[in-house]
Amino acid sequence: MKPHNARSNPWAVSLSVVFLCLATPLWAKCPTYHVKIRGKIKCSFKPDDKVMATLIVSDHQLEASGEETAIDIHDVAFSGRVAFNTYSSSSLLHGDICGSRPRRVLLRLVEADGVVKDRTALRIASDFDYDEEQGEYTPKVDAILHGWCQPKCDGTNRKDSREQ
Repeated sequence: MKPHNARSNPWAVSLSVVFLCLATPLWAKCPTYHVKIRGKIKCSFKPDDKVMATLIVSDHQLEASGEETAIDIHDVAFSGRVAFNTYSSSSLLHGDICGSRPRRVLLRLVEADGVVKDRTALRIASDFDYDEEQGEYTPKVDAILHGWCQPKCDGTNRKDSREQ
């Protein structure tokens, strides 16, 4: 009787190849693209406030479930880039599908203790241009977030003006 050798068994070799393929992260074959973020903060804000950006990839995604990226604030302006992987699914017959794209960008001005001062959402389809060569979305206009705004005072006192 011959000793059993795994190298001579085509089933063992095939099974090993399948396991190696499954262990390899398939999403690594899809490119990583970027969304550029650019905006301004109106009114005052504290030095430790942050702008947080979250990419929303589906209409049913909960805002808190997305990965957050901190965007740097310089003076009253903020800018940065948020990376995303385009991997969406894979099929054994068709290979990787690298078509995942964000639908919106949620921007929040957040205090150090986590309190949200302001928020806005930008739509990828209407508020950004796409550079296919660079794999990058760039904003058409600056996003605006509001810090703490003092009530406007025109210098007149309503009570005094009614009495006259």
